[in-house]
Amino acid sequence: MKNFLLILCLFIGSHMFAQEIVINEILTQNKGLVKNSAGKSYDYIELYNSSSKTIDVSGYFLSDDKDTLKMFTVPSGTKITAKGFLLIWANGDASSKELNTNFKLSQKGEKLFLSYPNGTLCHSLKYKRQFSNISYGLLPDGGKEKEYLIPTPAKINKTGRIFVSDLKGKTETNVTIEMNINSYSIKLLNPKGETQVVKVLDNKTDKVLYKTKIESSTATIHFSTYEKGKYKLLIGKDTYRILKN
Repeated sequence: MKNFLLILCLFIGSHMFAQEIVINEILTQNKGLVKNSAGKSYDYIELYNSSSKTIDVSGYFLSDDKDTLKMFTVPSGTKITAKGFLLIWANGDASSKELNTNFKLSQKGEKLFLSYPNGTLCHSLKYKRQFSNISYGLLPDGGKEKEYLIPTPAKINKTGRIFVSDLKGKTETNVTIEMNINSYSIKLLNPKGETQVVKVLDNKTDKVLYKTKIESSTATIHFSTYEKGKYKLLIGKDTYRILKN
């Protein structure tokens, strides 16, 4: 009976503590958006302390391999203040002067693991395909919902209604995109007033959902009637990815 109670107490204590330090946000395609002290743009992992006390995370482990949980060790003396954040760069060079993992993040999606110093699992974050300069994580901070986010390293997580991501191939047109993350629309800037055919396609089937022709200096494409998910935006021969939350 005593052994049972001891095991139960350890389980409950570990479970409660596991909710305090979490993998809160990741960015796998940092294209010059967030830079370290040396001016380099690396991917990152953000940890969050949801508790009301400072927690020493020395000896915690990070990994992207469930069979090798002790892949990267958080250095001795590392602490996260109450409701605070810890930013860890992830370019695969653990010898860096800054806090940096010895593994890189996959853009195609994977699962990250945070473990206690004794090797038991503390928290995990499974993420799907990622896009340039768009992060992914928990909403609210430390919460259960997972969303694409506006990158906010070591700050409160924020999301937007719509995101425009990386261009495929070289730019063929002079049209640029102005994104308003608080609305379900994007603005096309066409300074030379060139005639361009614009299409919105289903991401999986390439079915044309919307088609128009622009000739003016500005045009607005609305996504309010589309379901949450991924789309392709074609402007002439240029292709962009659209993510709607």
